[in-house]
Formats: sequence, C-alpha cells, structure tokens
Amino acid sequence: MFWPGNPVGIANQLTLLRLGLSPVFVAVFILGGTAGHVAALVIACLFEVTDLLDGYFARTKKETTEFGKLADPMADSIARFSVFLCFLWGGYTHLWVLAVIFYRDALVAYIRVAAARAGVVLAARFSGKMKAIAQGIVILAILVLIVATPPDDPLALEATQQKAHWLMVLVAVVTLWSGVDYLRSAMPLVRGMMRKR
Repeated sequence: MFWPGNPVGIANQLTLLRLGLSPVFVAVFILGGTAGHVAALVIACLFEVTDLLDGYFARTKKETTEFGKLADPMADSIARFSVFLCFLWGGYTHLWVLAVIFYRDALVAYIRVAAARAGVVLAARFSGKMKAIAQGIVILAILVLIVATPPDDPLALEATQQKAHWLMVLVAVVTLWSGVDYLRSAMPLVRGMMRKR
C-alpha cells in the first residue's frame, strides 16, 4: 500500500494509516499489562509521526487533495479521541473533559464543511495548532506515566491517575479556547448562512 507511485499519494496513505491504527490502539490499551501499554505508547507515537509526515508530503510533494483536507483533521480527531476514550475507561480522565473535546471537534468539523460549501477557505488557526500540540504532548506524557506505573501498586496507580487528570484538564482548557477562537473567526460565515434567501 505504501509506495511513492500509489495514486492515492503518500500523504493520504499516512492519513488512512492513522485511521486504521485507531481501533488497534483501543484494543491493545484494553488488553492492558505492560506489553499492551507499551504497544499503545508506540501506536500513539505513530499517530503523531504520521500526522507530521502527511502534512510534510502534502506540501513538499504537492499532494494536497480535497480528500486530504477533510480526512486529515478527521483522522486526527478519531485517533486522539480513541486515546481519550481509553483514558476515561482506565480512570485517567473525567467525562466532562471528553465532552469538551467532542463538542469542540464537532463544531469545527461543521464549520469546515459549511465553509467548503460556501466556497470559503478556512485558514488554519494558531489556536488549532496549539490545541494539537497540547493534546499530542499530554497523550504521550500520560502513556509514559502509565507504562512506568507498577501494575501491582495501587498507590502508584492512584498517583498516576491524579497526574493524568490534571494534564487532561489542561487539554480541556486549550481545546475550549481553540473552539471559541474558531467560532469567532467563522461568525461572518455563520451569520451569512442564517440570513433568509
């Protein structure tokens, strides 16, 4: 599947790989144990690497496509939300944090689709980049903490969960700020769509 001559393009192949690895992450995380958590950490690293590389290839190899414009942010959301669901399942975050992330991503996805239908190019926002960086760093940090936590030490597990909770609160704050920023930038578009024709 992954070769330069593939008509799908390397950038889109990397995006599809990120999508395909998302359920694999969930499976190995739920499997648990040191092996499962190490595998989850490796996959999370692949999420971040492929996210960087697909953007690089899209720009340098002129592989920017309409599919990639929509699929890349969708793949990011699905991959990271898969991780956050596992954190919720493992007691490393709260439901309200996931709600903030979900509503922000749903809102921005709607704005992107609305902008595309209106023929408007929605430029990437600084807040969106900061959100992605914060989420990526926190995901890897929490997974490293989980891997380093002795599985048979309840006190160590509780300490890791507390640290993870606060890191995820930070993610929620940055994610909420990003959502508000995108909404403010898209208000002229939203107002235009609400006018009677």
